[in-house]
Amino acid sequence: MLLSKLEAIEERLIALEAKLENVSTKKGETEKPRAMQNSDIVSVEPLVVEYYFEHTTAQTVSRVKPNETPKYPVGIEPTAEQLALGEDNIYSSCREVPSRVSGKYLIRISDDAQPINLLCDMQSVDVGWIVVQNRFNGSESFYRNWKDYEEGFGNLDGEFWLGLERISTMVNNGRKWEIMFWLKNFNGGIHYSKFSKFMLGNAKEGYALKQVAAYTGNAGDSISRHAGNKFTTFDRDNDPAPYNCAKKHRGAWWYHRTCVNSNLNGMYGFSMSDQANSWLTMKPTGYGLQASKIMIRELL
Repeated sequence: MLLSKLEAIEERLIALEAKLENVSTKKGETEKPRAMQNSDIVSVEPLVVEYYFEHTTAQTVSRVKPNETPKYPVGIEPTAEQLALGEDNIYSSCREVPSRVSGKYLIRISDDAQPINLLCDMQSVDVGWIVVQNRFNGSESFYRNWKDYEEGFGNLDGEFWLGLERISTMVNNGRKWEIMFWLKNFNGGIHYSKFSKFMLGNAKEGYALKQVAAYTGNAGDSISRHAGNKFTTFDRDNDPAPYNCAKKHRGAWWYHRTCVNSNLNGMYGFSMSDQANSWLTMKPTGYGLQASKIMIRELL
């Protein structure tokens, strides 16, 4: 009985930290980082502000109309105006978009699917990438539960996670896919890691990272060590470690037996911490990143 009560208290504290993580990261947005020194190593801790929690929660609920199930990320559902433009405005992939300008486009991910808005990246390295994770200012908490990671969260006009179920559906369409990790540190250094062999499992398989191989780029390989592992969140422990890696590292990822070589859904901030949104081979090693994008693309 006592153990179950302690576990319940722990889960409530984790949920509270996740909701309030944005407060501490927003505070840091106004501070411009200088070149990193040894003395700059700091920790990012969530602030507990009851007023913020109570009022932002109430405001969020009030935006949802009665009997309406919101679709996340916000902006993914097509508007009536978009659909009125007809089939010429709907593409089969970001590769097909003719403008070569990054932005949101209506994509039909399979022949029998309804079109959805996806963020197409045409500039980071080359063209035709579907953005499935976008972080650049810490405005969105990524310390989320399994349901959020499965369905997606955030806003296509800001920071977001596209959703494991949606990503899995796309990459299991019978074609071959590649994945790219675009990374920027707080010194302004921009690097990328691209893998031309990428496979992701379905819901029954725990969205396992089945394959990520054939590396090219300049950020190093901090993901292949995670291959073969299922996705883990703080409320769904699928990792092979003797503890929950998502709780330990304040993120959600394909954690391996010792948890992390990368943790791009970890805590946002200019810090050296095993909870940071880091990529081990990205220099300087161990620091949280200012921005990251995870992108996928069909191979020609």
